[in-house]
Amino acid sequence: MKNWLKHIFKTKECQLLPWEEEFRNYYLHFQELLRVRKKLLDLLAPGAVTNLQVISDLCQRLLDLLNKIFDQKLGELLKVSPLFREARHLADIENIFSKALSAPDFSDCRHIMPESFRRPQPQTLADYLSLIHELALEEMFSLLDIYDLRKIKAVPVQTGLPIKLHVIDLGGGVCASDVKMIGKDEILSAPMQAMFKGMYYPGISWSGPIGVNLKGFMVIMAQSSSRPEEDFWDKTYLLAARDYMNFNSRLGYHYTSVASFLSEEPLDNHIRFTLKGGAADDIRRARRARFIGQVLDRMGFEVHVHKDLIEGRLTNTDRALTEDRLDLIGRLMGCVRQRDMVMNSDATVNWYAEAFLRGNYSFEPDQ
Repeated sequence: MKNWLKHIFKTKECQLLPWEEEFRNYYLHFQELLRVRKKLLDLLAPGAVTNLQVISDLCQRLLDLLNKIFDQKLGELLKVSPLFREARHLADIENIFSKALSAPDFSDCRHIMPESFRRPQPQTLADYLSLIHELALEEMFSLLDIYDLRKIKAVPVQTGLPIKLHVIDLGGGVCASDVKMIGKDEILSAPMQAMFKGMYYPGISWSGPIGVNLKGFMVIMAQSSSRPEEDFWDKTYLLAARDYMNFNSRLGYHYTSVASFLSEEPLDNHIRFTLKGGAADDIRRARRARFIGQVLDRMGFEVHVHKDLIEGRLTNTDRALTEDRLDLIGRLMGCVRQRDMVMNSDATVNWYAEAFLRGNYSFEPDQ
């Protein structure tokens, strides 16, 4: 149905739904989980004064937060958690924690993590805390994948780019979320501002021709004729907090997701990048995926490439390096637009990767 016809039959504007408050609750629980985890790690550090009662109480708090984040009863976990108050040794706590984490409901959460990123079975309490961090991050980064965002009222953002950006404020992420539209500079989210820096970097083009040959042009025309007009530039959604963002965008024929947590604590800093799809045939889309994978690998990401799907993850980096990588991802997102259409041979994979890393963002052959 054409957009103008949709407006005629459009129902009353949807009210602010509880889901937005639920997003905020997820974020607050996640923030608290990071604080509790840090306290526990400090208590477990070599030379620290061990206070078993404090450790036990913090573990109990951690399990309560996991219940809230994953929104599950975790029956077995609740049965064993009171035993923390009876623990007399760290070994007892680790043993109980092990039982809690192996409970069927919680182990089911492991599917959240990409197969290539899954860790080996934890052996110590510190290992469990690391696993909890991984699972909580993946849960936070998956929020926009499990809700029907068309039913959520989000604020449009004027960007000047060919993306229909809409933001949902989790608290401290934007100047004001009760207005009809905001400018990009009113987004206060630190990771999003770092990525904006790359998206608006001089020489990065988000529109215009890219030198597609006749065959590539015919493929694009065939794709366009089979796809509804109003879906070509789908809405781009951003969950934004002061130190967290979850950005999901469809740019033409490919889908991109970038989620990040940015703070002064390297252990908490995290970037997850995902890209899939394209307008070209399977072979060319796979070449572009390998090109992006090479760039991410050189940027220090842990990378998994399967056909036209790229997953990259960066962890445990200081704030300055994390901001720099978000900047580069912003540039990369603009540069890869429809590049699959011109990747006519395997030799182009290495060439494009090297060109981008040299700063040749227009991919001019003589630079």
